[in-house]
Amino acid sequence: MALNQNLIDFRATINELNNHISFAHQKYASGSYKIAPNLRVFISESAFLKMFIAWETFVEKSFVDYLVNEESILLRRPAKWVSPIDISHAHQIIIGNQKHMDWSNPETIRKISKIYFHQGYVFDSALGSINVDLMDMKTIRNSAAHVSSTTTSKLDGLATRIIGPPSLGYTAYQLLFSTDPRSVPVAQNVLTRYLDLLDIAAQEIANG
Repeated sequence: MALNQNLIDFRATINELNNHISFAHQKYASGSYKIAPNLRVFISESAFLKMFIAWETFVEKSFVDYLVNEESILLRRPAKWVSPIDISHAHQIIIGNQKHMDWSNPETIRKISKIYFHQGYVFDSALGSINVDLMDMKTIRNSAAHVSSTTTSKLDGLATRIIGPPSLGYTAYQLLFSTDPRSVPVAQNVLTRYLDLLDIAAQEIANG
C-alpha cells in the first residue's frame, strides 16, 4: 500500500535524523557536551534540512499516488479531475509548463489540490491547519541553508513572534532548540513541536 509506505518512510527518516541530533547533544557525566559547538550546530541544522526534505518528499509522493488512484491507509480514494496513465505522467500534469513544483510551499500545494481533487481532498485541510507553521519552517530552512540580510531579518521576525521581544540575532539552531511557549501543557523546543505537527498532518494525508 503506497500511502502507508510513504508514511513509514517519512517516520523512519525523521527518527534517523533525530538520532543524529541526539548524538550531537551527547554529554559527559560532568554535563559538558562531547561534540564541539560548531559541529553540534552543523549536525543539527543539517538534520533539520533533511527533515524538511523528507516532508516535501512525503507530500509529493502522496499527492502523486492519489493522482494515480492509489488507496489510502483507510482504503479511500479521492474524487479527481485528471487521470494520469502512470506516475511519470502524473508528475508532468502537476508541473505543466512550470520548471518545477514547489513542494515546500503549502499554499501552492493547496491551490493545485483544489484543481486536481474534489475540494482539495485531504491536502487542503491537512496543510491548511498548519499553513503558518510550514511557512515558518521554510523560513528557518532558508536561514540554515544560506545566510543573507533577507533570511536574517525574516528569522529575527519569526523568533520575535515565537519567543517574544526582543529576539534578535537568533540562528536557525538557536531558534529550533529554544523552548516554544506555544507548547502546552508539556514544554517542547521549537523543533519538536514542528515535528509533532508534521507527523499529525502526515498521518491525516496517508489516512485519506
